[in-house]
Amino acid sequence: MNDAASLSLIALTSYLGRQPILNRHGALVAYELLFRALPDTDARSVDPTRATADVVIGALCEQGVDRALGGHVGFVNAGRDWLMSDMLNVLPPEQFVIEILETVEYDERLAERVSTLKEAGYRFAIDDVSEQTQRRGRTFVEADYVKVDVQLWEPNALVGFVSSMHGAGKRVVAEKVETPAQYFTTYEAGCDYFQGFYFAHPQVLATRKIPPQRQSLVKLMMLLNMEPSIADVEEEVKHNPTLTMHLLRFVNSASFGRAERVASVREAIAIVGTSWLNRWALLTLYADGGTTSRASNALVQLVGTRARFMELAAKRIREGDDAFADAAFMTGMFSLLHFVLERSAADLADELRIAQPVAEALQGGPGELQALLRCAEAIEAPEDEAELEYVCGELAPLNPALVRLLFAAAGNWMAEYGAF
Repeated sequence: MNDAASLSLIALTSYLGRQPILNRHGALVAYELLFRALPDTDARSVDPTRATADVVIGALCEQGVDRALGGHVGFVNAGRDWLMSDMLNVLPPEQFVIEILETVEYDERLAERVSTLKEAGYRFAIDDVSEQTQRRGRTFVEADYVKVDVQLWEPNALVGFVSSMHGAGKRVVAEKVETPAQYFTTYEAGCDYFQGFYFAHPQVLATRKIPPQRQSLVKLMMLLNMEPSIADVEEEVKHNPTLTMHLLRFVNSASFGRAERVASVREAIAIVGTSWLNRWALLTLYADGGTTSRASNALVQLVGTRARFMELAAKRIREGDDAFADAAFMTGMFSLLHFVLERSAADLADELRIAQPVAEALQGGPGELQALLRCAEAIEAPEDEAELEYVCGELAPLNPALVRLLFAAAGNWMAEYGAF
């Protein structure tokens, strides 16, 4: 890989650090989520607000909460700007604890803001408490957790401080625990939780970023698989200008033969239906980010033709079974999406709430949908005549000659509709 390609790959990769937090029994109970800059970038030079934003986006969107936290609680650092802004409200309060950085000046305005957030269910930790900072009268009233830097405490003083925090109903997290002696000291002092290199260095999670335009398409597909109202679909479609343009262009094309021009997104959705919209969102997802038009995009043409072929073949196998034909189309559409989003078929099935029969076919499970997918792959590879004949034997009344006719019809369909 050349240098330019390497830099491009790095720029499209999301990095998120996490360090375990253990209880007194040594069990994992939480992670502190940490900003991790691109390779060869000094994380210390990054603005704290941007660092927090990157951590939040990484946890919620790019890595996903399940992967980032694994069912545990996440501690996230927040400076004053974050604490005072509505950006913080994107974090689900039941899954995150907000760490107030040691550099934050705790005044009356901030106290009111923290109190309001606590009423909404948010929990707070005071970060990096030392003997010096607690002696300066730092406020702990609103905190649920107090994190002590073990390297900045004398053992006897720590015992007294932990006792006072327990008396006030706070939990104490010992951080920067790097040696057995420090663990013993903090354990004997009564600390509730422990974090530091003695237990584990921060782990860096890396995943490919999904560009914002693609994120909106993925979100739309998730919504469409939940039987939404037209109003909900309209709101989501409007977040994607490209899809909105394609939708209006399509319903106003000669194919519909409408005398009056459709100008409303809601009316357009009602005309085409959510099933069509789901298909079109998928097709747009394959094309999105490319410099070529949909009609010239080889991947779009391949997946669109494959999906339409599988739909036509399904109608021959089970006449009148529209649900099976639709499932066949969606199986074809989803069959190459893992290349675009760089997710496994299993992860995509879960993230996009793909119907169980389609999900099983995509993961190689037995059944007619999986056989249809193999049939499509065989007809796409002219040298695979033996496989085509074999799989047709599982899909009566299909035979190689009929498959070729259906595949040609699918190609014509894609040529007609793929330009929108």
